[in-house]
Amino acid sequence: MLPVGNTKVEMSVSIPRLHCNDCGSIRQPDLPFADPKKHYVRALKRYVIDLCRLASIRDVAQITGLSWDTVKDIHKEYLQKKYKSINLKTVRRIAIDEKYLGKKRKFITIVFDLDMGRVIHVGNGKGKDALKGFWKRLKTSKAKIKAVATDMASGYIFAVMDNLPKAELVLDHFHLVKWFNEKLTRLRRQMFNEADLIGKKILKGSRWLLLKCPENLKIHSQQNKDERYRLQQALELNQPLATAYYMKERLRLLFECASENNARTELYNWIKEAESSGIRILKEAARQLRIWRRLILNWYKYPISTGKVEAANRKIGTLQRNAYGYRDEEYLMLRIYHLHKSNYSLTG
Repeated sequence: MLPVGNTKVEMSVSIPRLHCNDCGSIRQPDLPFADPKKHYVRALKRYVIDLCRLASIRDVAQITGLSWDTVKDIHKEYLQKKYKSINLKTVRRIAIDEKYLGKKRKFITIVFDLDMGRVIHVGNGKGKDALKGFWKRLKTSKAKIKAVATDMASGYIFAVMDNLPKAELVLDHFHLVKWFNEKLTRLRRQMFNEADLIGKKILKGSRWLLLKCPENLKIHSQQNKDERYRLQQALELNQPLATAYYMKERLRLLFECASENNARTELYNWIKEAESSGIRILKEAARQLRIWRRLILNWYKYPISTGKVEAANRKIGTLQRNAYGYRDEEYLMLRIYHLHKSNYSLTG
């Protein structure tokens, strides 16, 4: 039964056995306070479900006096009924991203409802195959998706174009800047390998300075600790690196233009300057941005991103750490669906 404070409470009940004179079967009568073949009352079951929103399974087991497996089974049964079917009819804007769960389970693909703030699909693997079940459910629900945010993974892009031809596809601008930052890091490594001893000393430790936003660089009274001074030294040392850095900043500020027309002009100028720069990574980036141009500018129609999915991914990581991993894959997927209902602090 429900515990009283920290005291475990048990009730002993004698259940009669009933014999049917017609068919000869033996049955037990239904109890108004407990489900058949369960050793706990319904009130305790509801209490466990409520506690699971606030604490871990281990904590709930300790509070209620039940075993870890019993608490998990109660919560899993509740989640199975709750997420047996998810209503997708009202979904309008979604975001798609993948999450790495470790060596055993590899990747999962998350589809997030940006308006309701909930996970609406968890698929095994990554790429278009992980979304097959979602497209079937979406078609059955007759949902009218207006916009989809994804990263630059070609599998997701082609899957959205094939299955949602009327929806606007928006490339996530955070992933876009991250993609260019990787190219900038590769250029810095190349410049470091070609530099002399003095140049290597200046370029050493400059990677994170190049990736930081200028407004976040720390000022210090000592020059060797002043990040702005150190960055300026690295940029003055190598002209291609300086050009790539300023182009990175222009790409980051692209999404702060006053209108879509201004952004279109700025992106066109960026591509032209990158193509004529003579720097290999900029020319490669320009070719790719020319392909993605329309998808990038769709952000001005629907200013959405995969940021909420990234936040959910961090919660999933914390969920795994709190439980020291999940042996039951189905239960893990159900917990992911239920993330938006969890109120306990996902830290530590």
